[in-house]
Amino acid sequence: MKRGRFPLRRRIRTELGYGAFLSYSGDRDRQWLPHLQRAIEKQSRPWYKPPRIRVFLDDSGISIGPELWRKIEAGLARSDWLVVMASPESKASVWVDREIEWWLRNKTVDTILLVVTAGQLEWDEQRGDWDPDRSTALPARLLGRFAQQPVWKSIALRRPGNGTALVPDVDSVALGVASVVRGLPEDDLKSEGIRDTRRNLRTARITAAVLGLLLLVASTVTVIALIARAEAARQRDHAIAQQLIGQSSFLATRDPFGARLKALAAWRIDPTPESRLAVLNAAVSPESGLLAHTWPVRSVAFSPDGKTVASGSDDGIVRLWDAATQRKTGDPFIGHHGAVTSVAFGPGGETLVSSGLDGTVRLWNVAGHTQIGDAFDSRTGMVSSVALSPDGRTLVIVGDGVSGAVQVWDVATHRRIGGPVGGRAYGSGAAAFSPDGRTFATGVGADVQLWDAASRAPLGKALTIGDHQISSVAFSADGRTIAGADGNGTVQLWDTTTRAPAGKPFLADAGGVGTVAFSPDGVTFAASYGDGSLQLWDIVGHVRVGAPFTGHISDARAVAFSPDGSTLASPSDDTTVRLWSVRTQRQIGSPIRTGDQTASDFSSRGHVLALAGAGGTVRFWDLVTRRQIGDPLDSGVLNLGSWMALDPDGTVLATTSFETDYAVTLWDVTTHRRIGEPLPHHDGEILAMAFSPDGKILATSVRNSVVLWDLATHARIGKALDVSSWALAFSPDGRTLATNTADDTVALWDVATQRRIGDTPPGHTAQISAIAFSPDGTVLATAGRDSTVRLWNVATRAQIGDPLTGHRGGVTSVAFGPDGKTLATGGMDRTVRLWDVTTRQQIGAPLEGHGDVVTGVRFGPAGKTLATWGGDNTVRLWDVEATVDPAHSLCQWARGAFDAGRWREYVPPGPAFRPLCPH
Repeated sequence: MKRGRFPLRRRIRTELGYGAFLSYSGDRDRQWLPHLQRAIEKQSRPWYKPPRIRVFLDDSGISIGPELWRKIEAGLARSDWLVVMASPESKASVWVDREIEWWLRNKTVDTILLVVTAGQLEWDEQRGDWDPDRSTALPARLLGRFAQQPVWKSIALRRPGNGTALVPDVDSVALGVASVVRGLPEDDLKSEGIRDTRRNLRTARITAAVLGLLLLVASTVTVIALIARAEAARQRDHAIAQQLIGQSSFLATRDPFGARLKALAAWRIDPTPESRLAVLNAAVSPESGLLAHTWPVRSVAFSPDGKTVASGSDDGIVRLWDAATQRKTGDPFIGHHGAVTSVAFGPGGETLVSSGLDGTVRLWNVAGHTQIGDAFDSRTGMVSSVALSPDGRTLVIVGDGVSGAVQVWDVATHRRIGGPVGGRAYGSGAAAFSPDGRTFATGVGADVQLWDAASRAPLGKALTIGDHQISSVAFSADGRTIAGADGNGTVQLWDTTTRAPAGKPFLADAGGVGTVAFSPDGVTFAASYGDGSLQLWDIVGHVRVGAPFTGHISDARAVAFSPDGSTLASPSDDTTVRLWSVRTQRQIGSPIRTGDQTASDFSSRGHVLALAGAGGTVRFWDLVTRRQIGDPLDSGVLNLGSWMALDPDGTVLATTSFETDYAVTLWDVTTHRRIGEPLPHHDGEILAMAFSPDGKILATSVRNSVVLWDLATHARIGKALDVSSWALAFSPDGRTLATNTADDTVALWDVATQRRIGDTPPGHTAQISAIAFSPDGTVLATAGRDSTVRLWNVATRAQIGDPLTGHRGGVTSVAFGPDGKTLATGGMDRTVRLWDVTTRQQIGAPLEGHGDVVTGVRFGPAGKTLATWGGDNTVRLWDVEATVDPAHSLCQWARGAFDAGRWREYVPPGPAFRPLCPH
């Protein structure tokens, strides 16, 4: 691979044109390209002069309009060099291809520069061209275009100062591009910058002297200077905060610790809506559970106290990580000469054992990060698995032995106990000790064999799943069950006493199983699969628990539970280890399965969810305890097409049915008894219902009108509202009612006078399906079948900014958090999304888990929990506490690691230190 300085070709650039045109694709490059643009333009430029190089970038060089390609074409025509940001996204981009096509048609290939931002470029000397299979970042149109191997540059990650955080080394690439465009060697360009810097310093000294003289002349000048200094500091801080925001986004998948600290520092330096959004995204980012390696990772283990994670990768290195902050701790363990295949902590977590494809097993001192004694040399060619007895005295090694795959070793003496046992393992095998240490199990070939640990004699016949090779064995915490997994995606459980299968095999169409691990409570087990996913399985129910854990883009090699069962760790060939919340799977607990639903509603001030199901029954759920409240209410009339509504306190339920002349029945939720006579409704089918915030008024909608009811007297209030509506919402003070209309707008009504007091202008292009007021009543949110959510100023009825877009289908439900800063939406795309109301930007990734349309979303009273329910007949509870106070959430996560030292490491010079987590 040929990298280095770009070839120097002196070119004469027109003053009105561009020195370079940046061609790129993808959100990742979009984050840092403005920084590259500025870095190129400022190369050797005195502060008082315009840039010597102008760089064309579509974000800043094109005004928004219908003639997009014409403007891009004009930029290409006026540019001397085409700088292609090569990446897998650029390779797949139609726009990048079109720009390269234009350039090759109108200019020459020797004026194209390549900068690799992701993926790789490989030149095939025999072909005299790019290797199309290995060049994952090369746009196809550049194949066969270069007469000889060109020189290109890659965006590298560097360590600023003496810190450990990695940031893009943009300045190095900027210097190379600038030297080509200006026709100057890089060394000359650097020298020119030094001369300009000295000139600037002399000018600054003179200016300072003049200012000092003026300060002596008039005190007013002092005031002006102080104001100017404060403004300059403010502008500097704002610029640095913006830089930190961009770096936080860039590092989200590379350095989660640094990403979170930079976002919080940006908020402390310049508390703007943009920096708060950065903190929100950092606080909810699932990438906070990512341990980044540079080689594929095969093994992982938790320390007995759960505070440390050990991982072994194909570079032969074992690393330790802080489980809370996901930062490396101490020096790596270096000793293996091949891939590390398994790791395990000894009792107390003071030692660690690792096995490798170099045929050795090594014992490490965790505190000292040193190897204990010589390696255990199995002489088997490779070791695929090692198991350490609970007392730490015995090792069982499974290797590719000729006469026997399984060996038993004494840890204290580093000597093998007896000869090998078991058959030969062809390529891989597995081993595990029972919790009491009396038994160990091995997986060799297609057999799972139990052994007496003292005598090393087999216990009964081998257990088999099928004809495929065993990839993993594991004991449950009580030792009564053993699991075996194979390369065909099958997991089988057996009773260790009777050797009988414990039910049918657990099957998943997700590739072969990497490993299996039992939860500490023995209720579930986890399995990793060849497609990169993890799956939890309920052992008794023999069913999956929730949706698969997805995130790895290659084989998930292994899986391990933390000692308290709250976290899963999974290593992968994609060079990462990911940590997952078992309790939430990005949600709180497993879903509440409710059975068929025909209608539902949630009490706004309480935590009660009402769900109508088959047979006209209504079940009430307490979403704090996750338990059903009392017996079902048997309405006898609810059916498909019925509506119901809960009052804000969750004490009164209103139901409707076709079978009672469209009347509305009120129910006491506690006693399950009817409240008074039904509200007569002879105007047709009821389309929607809503209680006022004080629970004293009920609004009901029929085909062409909306009726308000006084619940104390069961009488109508005033005249019916002349509107056809199927979505209703009261303002928080109860004085205004919002209804959607047949014109896909919202009408606002005065509840006291029943007069129409305003309408939102047309905006949605399809039916409005849900309406919600902000807690202070100043903002109205509408969800539409046009896949958008829109915010409206209640006083002016004007739309606030652009619509919120992201759902891939109609939006069915919308709700504000208690503080009004966060909005939740559910859609037909089966996702739930969180939005920052101020910036109108999505917070983090979509919340996925529902198997059908999401029909309802509602925040709990404190805003820390979000309840969602849908057509998959489940209710899911999501932990959204980070959206309430994201800075506090980050500080809790950091556990004191965000200190002054980290500030100096991650924050550019300039802003004074601010405590990131003040007490």
